[in-house]
Amino acid sequence: MPEMVLAQVGSAFPQMIQNLQNMGFFLYLFPFLLSLAIFYGLFSTAFKDKMEKSAISLLSIVLAFFVMLFSSWNPAIVSFFASLSGVGLIVASGFLFLILIFAMVGFNVTSLFMDGDKPRWPAILILIFIFALIFFGAGAGSLIPLPSWSGSSELWTAIFFIVIVALAMWWMSGREKTSS
Repeated sequence: MPEMVLAQVGSAFPQMIQNLQNMGFFLYLFPFLLSLAIFYGLFSTAFKDKMEKSAISLLSIVLAFFVMLFSSWNPAIVSFFASLSGVGLIVASGFLFLILIFAMVGFNVTSLFMDGDKPRWPAILILIFIFALIFFGAGAGSLIPLPSWSGSSELWTAIFFIVIVALAMWWMSGREKTSS
């Protein structure tokens, strides 16, 4: 008898998720709310003293409705956001775990990204690269049309070569000069 109750409770969440999907929450409402928050945050920061809050709110709502219209044309946005959120959560959890391990052994984690008051650009660029991998791995390539040449192996070979040469030049130019 208790197993039957647990089985009924356990099946409530998949049914609830299916009902939300059938009602269009993931396709229409969630992209609308996410874009509304992003637009409002960007416009509030960029036009803090230049626009009234009511104008920022109205502009954000109008643009969010256009995002909802776009998502009705392109249902792939749901799989993109689901993949981006899921993979992003996994990677963020890994980073958090790594930071916790470093902190437990006494390592100053802020020294990875800051050198006094100057940012450490290699660490920041590595994080940006990891974010770009997650972003395009989640399916951004199907939503954002990329030029055909961007997927060629020759381009990526040239970029890899340029990065290696740039790192070598950076490393060689950063060495202290010895006086003779």
